[in-house]
Amino acid sequence: MSARRRTAAWLLLAVGSVGVAALMRALHVPAAFMLGPMLAAIVVALSGAGIRLHKNYSLGAQAVMGCLIAHLINPALLAVFSAHWFTLIVINVAAMLLIAALGLLITSRRWLPDTSAIWGLSPGAASAMVLLADDYGSDPRIVAMMQYSRIVLVSMAAIAIASGLDHSHGASTAVPGVLQDTWFPPIATTALLQTLALALAGYAASKLTGKGNLALFLPAFAGALLQGTGLIDIEVPPLASTLAFGLTGWYVGLTFTRESALHCLRLLPRMLIAIITLISICGLLSLLLAQLVPDTNLLTAYLALSPGGIDTAVMIASGASVYLPLVLASQFVRLVIVLSAAPSLAKAAASLHSARRPQETTR
Repeated sequence: MSARRRTAAWLLLAVGSVGVAALMRALHVPAAFMLGPMLAAIVVALSGAGIRLHKNYSLGAQAVMGCLIAHLINPALLAVFSAHWFTLIVINVAAMLLIAALGLLITSRRWLPDTSAIWGLSPGAASAMVLLADDYGSDPRIVAMMQYSRIVLVSMAAIAIASGLDHSHGASTAVPGVLQDTWFPPIATTALLQTLALALAGYAASKLTGKGNLALFLPAFAGALLQGTGLIDIEVPPLASTLAFGLTGWYVGLTFTRESALHCLRLLPRMLIAIITLISICGLLSLLLAQLVPDTNLLTAYLALSPGGIDTAVMIASGASVYLPLVLASQFVRLVIVLSAAPSLAKAAASLHSARRPQETTR
């Protein structure tokens, strides 16, 4: 491909991504800044443009996402966690055990390829799961389709529950760093430099060790610890987080081919059944959470355990009467569990998957 055609393809991708993301954002579609660029990238890839995004860009995106995760640590979240830490940990561990069992069942039965069910069903951080799946040898295209189908279905279910419970016109609560009302909020220079150093540390660690997951894990866990103890203040500019989401969408979307797109569509019915089962599991556990935490309404409990992720939960909660600190605390607890457990589960599933092959071959 000539340099001129490559440049034209990148320009078309950039313009298309901005347009689709802006439209989705205006329609309040969850994860618009990642889903929009990914859809634009799929169209460009299927047109035969032949452009790809280097792995280094995905590592940079992971580092920024790690900082975003760490930034969620705030006094309100810590206060709720201190009051209900045992309940939140137990119920989220129970949820993850059930979800892990579902993922392992799907993997062992080969209803979905390799370990994609583990990554696709892991709730809380769609972008991180897609990138980690790629790092651990699973197909990020299938994982992306599962993750974003899950976000859409979870959002529809939450909106239906909010309408049914008449919680659609309550007071909203702003959550700095999760959803921004402006592209250029005031950010302290010291906080910005500390965030940049944290992101660069994650990126450098992943490059030096060859372990791509460190780009996400180091900023997320080290940053949460440092901010939680008051040693640093993490601030991620909205433009940086939007760029990270967009690059992740491009990285996945540009890997699609016509064959892989058709393959994903053929698997979609199985994905949807798995996702609906996942939503049902979390929905039943939310009934228990509402009983265990005093004065918790059903919508708050549902959003606290919703498998759509923190941003999706907050987006829905912003127009509903819910106790947002509990939602954030529960979502963050589960996010830590997911990031810690998903790689081990994927390795176990891969071992199970490979162990079954020789047995089936000898039959």
